[in-house]
Amino acid sequence: MLRDPEKDFIRVNKILGKQASVGPIPANQIGPWCAILVVSYIFTNGLFSLGLGWFFAVSFWLIVSWWLLTGSQPHHFTDKFRKPPGDEWYNGNSLYISPLSHYNRQQALKQHKNSQLFRAKLKPKIVPNQQGGKSKFMPFQDETHICCLVEIKKEGREAAGMLLNNGSQYQLVFGFNTKGLHNLLFQSEVSEFASSIEEGMKDIPNGEKITFCTGCYSDDGDRQKELTQLADNTHLKPISILIRNEQRRLQQLTQKGTRQIWEQIAFCTWTADAQAEQQSRDFLGKVIDGVKNLGDSLLGSISGNTRLYKEQFYTKLFLKGFDEGFIRWELLLNTKMGLEITPCNTAELWQWLWKRFNSGDAPPIPQILTLEETSSGFKLTETKTTQKHTCTVLIEGEEGRSSCPEHRLSHNRVYLNGKGKECGVLTMYESPTGWINTRQQLKWIWEVMSSSYVHDTEAWIEISAGNNFIINDNLARQAKQSKAASTRAITKGQGRDIGAEIKQEESFDAQRRLYKGAKALHCAVAFLVYRNDSLELNNACNVLSNSFGTAKVIRERNIAWDIWLQCLPITWKWLLHSGSLFSERRLTLDTETVTGILPLTVPKDIDKRGVEFVTDRGGKPIFIDLFHDQISRALITGESGSGKSVLGWRFAVEALANNIPVVGMDISSGGNSTFKTAIELLGEQGAYYDISAGSSNLVEPPDLRKFDKPERERRMESWKEFIRKAMVAIALGKVHNPHLAQRVDAIVLKMLDMFLRDPEIIARYNQAFEKGWQSPEWQQIPTLKDLLRFCSKERLDLKSFEELDKQAINQILSQGNALLASRLGKAIGRPSTFSPEPAVKFFALSGLSNEQDAYLMAINAHTACIRNALSHPRSLFIGDELSVLLRRDGFAQIVGELCATGRKDGISVLLLSQDPDTICQCATGSQIMQNMVYRITGRITANGVASFQRHLGYDPNIISRNATEAFLPRAADLYSCWLIERGGRFWRTRFYPGEMMLASIANNQNEREARDRIMAKYPPTLKGKLQGLKHFTQEYIPAVKEGKGFSHIGRESNSNEPEPLKTKTNDQLITR
Repeated sequence: MLRDPEKDFIRVNKILGKQASVGPIPANQIGPWCAILVVSYIFTNGLFSLGLGWFFAVSFWLIVSWWLLTGSQPHHFTDKFRKPPGDEWYNGNSLYISPLSHYNRQQALKQHKNSQLFRAKLKPKIVPNQQGGKSKFMPFQDETHICCLVEIKKEGREAAGMLLNNGSQYQLVFGFNTKGLHNLLFQSEVSEFASSIEEGMKDIPNGEKITFCTGCYSDDGDRQKELTQLADNTHLKPISILIRNEQRRLQQLTQKGTRQIWEQIAFCTWTADAQAEQQSRDFLGKVIDGVKNLGDSLLGSISGNTRLYKEQFYTKLFLKGFDEGFIRWELLLNTKMGLEITPCNTAELWQWLWKRFNSGDAPPIPQILTLEETSSGFKLTETKTTQKHTCTVLIEGEEGRSSCPEHRLSHNRVYLNGKGKECGVLTMYESPTGWINTRQQLKWIWEVMSSSYVHDTEAWIEISAGNNFIINDNLARQAKQSKAASTRAITKGQGRDIGAEIKQEESFDAQRRLYKGAKALHCAVAFLVYRNDSLELNNACNVLSNSFGTAKVIRERNIAWDIWLQCLPITWKWLLHSGSLFSERRLTLDTETVTGILPLTVPKDIDKRGVEFVTDRGGKPIFIDLFHDQISRALITGESGSGKSVLGWRFAVEALANNIPVVGMDISSGGNSTFKTAIELLGEQGAYYDISAGSSNLVEPPDLRKFDKPERERRMESWKEFIRKAMVAIALGKVHNPHLAQRVDAIVLKMLDMFLRDPEIIARYNQAFEKGWQSPEWQQIPTLKDLLRFCSKERLDLKSFEELDKQAINQILSQGNALLASRLGKAIGRPSTFSPEPAVKFFALSGLSNEQDAYLMAINAHTACIRNALSHPRSLFIGDELSVLLRRDGFAQIVGELCATGRKDGISVLLLSQDPDTICQCATGSQIMQNMVYRITGRITANGVASFQRHLGYDPNIISRNATEAFLPRAADLYSCWLIERGGRFWRTRFYPGEMMLASIANNQNEREARDRIMAKYPPTLKGKLQGLKHFTQEYIPAVKEGKGFSHIGRESNSNEPEPLKTKTNDQLITR
């Protein structure tokens, strides 16, 4: 019967890993008891001849004492007697000895007298201490088994790994970057992934292991570098200041653990013996191999072909490792389990290893063995950048500070000096009872790791195949014991033994699963927590250990140093197994339930760079890019006050920071706009165009002087096409006469051609652009009035002048002159009152009395947008509050055309609306929505949920959360909530704006009045405006967080004004 992924409970069979007792004796006590009997006999009879009475008495006393002390988990008791290695670790400064070297170790030791050689056991250092005794320092290199990094190039593929050596055994550890599963999956995906992972886990090779590591880290280094580059390269100093201020906010979020980088990686092993064969030999086979190895070594020494033999051995080892290890693991992870994986290259593996002990970028890779397939066969080469061994480079540190880990005789933590962190270790010793459904099973670890109090934490899960024969035998014996106990209880008249019956049922259930094809797996689960000091570490470990529900996770207080070492892929140790003599610390699960403990779920990335959001759980940065990898389009919807304008302006800042011009339209109220203050900060580079107070020349061409002649002519033809549409729209108005429209179109085209070839017009254009928009020549730039002068029979040189031609000319002239005499004509028929190439052009559309005016104004705005696009390779168009604008067909047509064809002209589109209804119901609704790459939805009303279901097909379980209080902007933390959708996949995120940017966009009446009071105290220069914005930010942000209103802002005397913002970069830029 198929399982319902949303309803059926997934139960963990906990009897699977338990061993059957021998009568009343627990299985994990048999070994220690036998040892106690032997020791007791030796002492009582072998040494002191006390007789059997003493033997039995001493044995009984020791056995009972051991049993009481150890209980069901003997390792808890025995681990207390395990001490960390020596008094401390130290860097043994081991040097690298090539696996291919023909020099023996004695010759190498003569060369390097002050250092010791890797894999020869390094000697501890004994030094006097201050107490008069001696301290013993153990070389850290003895704890690791890495030789070097390996690169295998075969059949056009490249595999990278780490080569480990332990005596006569060799191991290749391959790394795979894993994208994992998205946290919001469709129902079909849940069933598919659960089934794929279950089947994949059945094929884990015997004797090998796969280790999944998922970590979250408070690290903003890469993003800070990216923002610094943007701030340095932008031509606009105000934008640079806003970016610097965002860097400050980013640093605060990172320090609080709100923003975290997530990393997923899987390490897979392939192990071989000294014959480069997988280890499946018995004792006799191993003896024969040892003799053969000795013979080969002696023969190589005598013949002088040692290097040749070694090259042949490592070539064979790497080829088998590639075919039987790398390819097999890749197929298992990618094809069978359905995970998106990318094999790590040597640079990625080395950087990962470096980050285990250090911070910052890694130095060059010390040594690489490369096996490459050539036309003449396989060639083995060795690349060395230093004589120091890999482990030595990892722990020697930088700038005089050692990165060698320290235990400081502590049993419950490890000190990572290179990272300035302390590391605590937690282990899971009892699995959860189950999961309510498959969906929860897939993201169980994610739900814990993504909690707000979890940061700088790693989950390590090591999976290996169990022995089904032994496990089946144990289950059968436990079933028999339970049945016997139940029968005995009934026989003695004690009634039913419910515990025995349940145990019997669980045993049968486990056998049934294994019989149906499930496999038993050994699962070691550990968590590493990193903090700056002991108090933080203790608190973090305590909180994390209590976050797993019915599962039992405890902090390791005895051998944290050893488990930390077991997590390193450069050691031979098995997690929670190496060093466990009397009990099995690992969990035993079947392939059906193991999915629940795998840390595979992490929200997928969207883009690599762009505007940053942070996921609501886990704090993972998610980027939306409208400009770089592709020219994209985005729709932002949300009710009033949801933060649409702030988010929209952040996209504008992103464009301006990349020196991409921005054109926008919005509805202004009383001459005020959301973006007005921010645009005015840009000075001449910001043009806020209100039709009631400014003008935009309809026939102003793009500045094409930077292009060559063919490109200039092509772009001019594109511009002429848009002007032709505008003139036809002006001439016809609401007239619906196909014959007249066709003739008007022909005459306008000829009129434009004559106009743009006229020497006087060309000269006036050239002089205007050469002298600049503030010059007298700019006021003489040709306008719509000049264009209409060419609309006559004589200027058009019409050979056959018909009545229809006369009607068309009269229509063009009458409508054109009427427009020039109107308020709208003054807005589009005079020289532009702003630079032809401002960084931002925003059209405040207000006072539009009828649809025709709206359409013409939209045409003008669209023409300005195209003018920008033709003058620059890329541009951004922003439409704010389109719920109002799109009711007019003119705007709908313009926006639909932009969304459909803007990409080829390099125009990115960003639309802001309160709901999807107006957009979807407008004349070009389907055209607009089909071309939207990103849909970003903020807080909506309860009625709006139905709109998203109806128009966009959203699942009500996903979109309904947007109508709850949880999605309201959080003033105390200065963030707004957003649901991002791309390609049918969803992300729940938060947007944290920079404080200065938020202050510049504050747009309700009280906020605008408070800002105006502050800005009035500063001169209307660029420097003055920026200083005013700093002042307002200092007063505005605390008022927002505390919710105390804005009436007091700007009413204090100058002597009480706050100190400037504590941002050196801001101060320096404003001063300049």
